[in-house]
Amino acid sequence: MFQCSSSMHIRNKWDVFPSVSVFFSQNQDARGVIFSSLQVLTSDDAALFCCILWSIWKQRNNKIWNGVTDAQTFVFDRAKALLQDWKSTKLIRGISSTHQQSERISKWVKPNPGHFKCNVDASFLNVSNMVGIGMCIRDENGIFVLAKQ
Repeated sequence: MFQCSSSMHIRNKWDVFPSVSVFFSQNQDARGVIFSSLQVLTSDDAALFCCILWSIWKQRNNKIWNGVTDAQTFVFDRAKALLQDWKSTKLIRGISSTHQQSERISKWVKPNPGHFKCNVDASFLNVSNMVGIGMCIRDENGIFVLAKQ
């Protein structure tokens, strides 16, 4: 996947490629190249890297299954467009999910008769590298049954 001339041309269009090119020349398998590259890339560059890989894979499938050869410039541009679309969707969903989440938090919904409901919450403390987890089980009337932390 990484050594064919088309893939080499596509990755050379990426201005960040020189920072990860060493991984491509170390004769690593695809998994090694990908994970080594992801270790050194910024999150934005890693996202584009993943989109480039997907677009190269789509180019391969188009050729094998549809007999269509995507232009190398198109493959790179498709990767950038995919990432931009994903970021736009994430932004829109983030705005709407924040609004929806505040509505969801406002009211607890009891389970069906004969069932229990387990609510779970977690917090992450980056400073101390700790995670806190708690759970509370209630019956169909909302009566406390058990809690753990």
